[in-house]
Amino acid sequence: MTRTRIRLYRRVGTGMLRAAVSPTAPALPQWPRPGASTEQWRAWLAPVWADESFRQAITSASPNLADQVAAILDGRVANPRRARRAALSVARYVLRYARRSTPFGLFAGVGLVEFGEKSLVRVGDAHEVVVRPDPAALDAAISTYETCGEPMADVEVCVNNLARVRDGRVHVPAEGASEFSLALTPALSLVLEAAGSPIPYAALLGKLAAEFPQTDPRRQQAMVAELLRTRLLRSALRAAATVTDPADALPRAVLATGIRVAADVRLDAAVRLPEPVGVEMETAATVLARLSPCPAGTAAWRRYAERFADRYGQGVEVALEQLTDPVTGLGLPDGFGVLSQPPRPMSRRDRLLLEMAGTAAVEGRRTVNVSEAVIEELQAAAGAPNPVLAPHFELCAQVQARSLPALDKGDFRLRIHTVSRSAGTMTGRFWHLLPDLAAGYGALPNVAPGAELAQLSFHPSRVEADLLTRAPQVLPRLVSVGEFRAAGEKTLLPSDLVVGLSGGHLYLAVAATGQRVELLAPTAINFVWNHFTPPLVRFLAEISRAATPQVTWFDWGAAWTLPFTPALHYRRSILAAARWQLRARWLPGRTARLQEWAEQLHAWRNRAGVPDRVLLAVDDQQLPLDLTRAMDMELLRAHLGGSPVATLHEAPPPDADGWISGRAHSIVVSVEARR
Repeated sequence: MTRTRIRLYRRVGTGMLRAAVSPTAPALPQWPRPGASTEQWRAWLAPVWADESFRQAITSASPNLADQVAAILDGRVANPRRARRAALSVARYVLRYARRSTPFGLFAGVGLVEFGEKSLVRVGDAHEVVVRPDPAALDAAISTYETCGEPMADVEVCVNNLARVRDGRVHVPAEGASEFSLALTPALSLVLEAAGSPIPYAALLGKLAAEFPQTDPRRQQAMVAELLRTRLLRSALRAAATVTDPADALPRAVLATGIRVAADVRLDAAVRLPEPVGVEMETAATVLARLSPCPAGTAAWRRYAERFADRYGQGVEVALEQLTDPVTGLGLPDGFGVLSQPPRPMSRRDRLLLEMAGTAAVEGRRTVNVSEAVIEELQAAAGAPNPVLAPHFELCAQVQARSLPALDKGDFRLRIHTVSRSAGTMTGRFWHLLPDLAAGYGALPNVAPGAELAQLSFHPSRVEADLLTRAPQVLPRLVSVGEFRAAGEKTLLPSDLVVGLSGGHLYLAVAATGQRVELLAPTAINFVWNHFTPPLVRFLAEISRAATPQVTWFDWGAAWTLPFTPALHYRRSILAAARWQLRARWLPGRTARLQEWAEQLHAWRNRAGVPDRVLLAVDDQQLPLDLTRAMDMELLRAHLGGSPVATLHEAPPPDADGWISGRAHSIVVSVEARR
């Protein structure tokens, strides 16, 4: 352990607790043997389904699965394969019910965390469930209402500010890189002009009727309905993302059909962690920032800045819409339209990490203790340390301690789960539940001195992610993209913004005043998965920080392809857990008996040193498995049946959550660069 503790970041405001609603899962009967009958699967499902809280949680999360289970228990399903598939799905939910802290429906919720001299934990049973309309169901109801002429008469509509006119056609982003493309007819030209700012639906139809009196009014109404369907027009029925409950301002007729709801849980909890935990979180944030593989930003953004400099030079400001147009400007950085990463050469950092992982594997060590010398070597290998720090971000971690007294004595570890791109990323969608989380955001540091921090408000490309982008307005100024919203002094649209280059950093500014702005996007949507986010939104969210260190969870680089990477420990923090990759081809195929498959699995585990308890990782989700249990092995086998590889992380110790009475949890704190 090093004597000097380097802290480039400090905590901001209140932390957020993410925790399972229930500390215990339903009791599990013995898992049926291969080839079990429907009756045997029914016998397994019945006692699990009898747990009322668990049944309600699944019914809220997956009504279709709840219906399937009910049909099996009622004797309406006789097919054993269908019964087995339903049981496997229920088994997955059982494992996440009490062992995963990621907020999800009635499974896990959120609360506040404070830091002080001594720890305190109180978790009651009076949790508050807050419901809002399910996004997909609400979208269907609004879409139906928007086709009705007379009820829509007084509803205002406006042109989507993501729409672009090019080569005689109007292009509107759809999902990911796809888009709607419509011919720019005289009628459509009139709509673009008349609805450039909000206009009542009936008034827009009136303008069309006056300009084109020979056209059947029903055709004109059908045209406007089609423009609403393709999102070229946005109606006031679709509340902007700063409205946390999109049903608040809707006519009763839209909600008359009894729309399914989505639930969030505000935990009945009070948690205070001792100050050393907070200090360790600041230390871990600093180390991860120093170990960033991209200390000067990503290669795609560096190339984009170079292209900007070559074409426009320093000190020139270009209209955002002109710059991002692929015909009139530079378009977007590489990878924004289609998810792709060009091949990159092996770096010195890659070689160092390959050596570290390979040495640990040869010596049979699961853990590597990271020294200050190693950190400095990896920093140098990634490039010279950037004098400009990432201004702020969030750290999410599990606090591991067997008891509260142990925690107060400093006998704890911090297991890092993830790092977000900025403050508000993981907490923003819960600001309506926990308003204290949003306090102080206006005082966060910026990359450029004197820049104003503004809130980015937008709708996702996929309707089902709508609630993930909804967060109340906490900053005085907004930048609104793709929403129904009128421009104003405190609301900027893409047409109000320009892009410039200064000192190698791209920046955003308000065209009319020259005031630089940096944007805060309070959503946990991963922008790299660009089928969820309009590319222009990602551009706006990233541009101001594009030349600063990109802080993430620990990135193994080329070593990620290895079958094993060790855990990395620094002081009391687990920066990365030990990880194994199990390939489906290493085990018998689907036709093999389960016993044969299990024997080969355990043989591989013995060779690779894989523990009994692991976490099966799928993207950013982790399913806890005990590989000594038949049910868990079947879940792993089912995963490998649909994926060529299973990524397994070492699970935390069984008593890791002892300080919070065994409840699965994680803590999220915002940190800012020390000034």
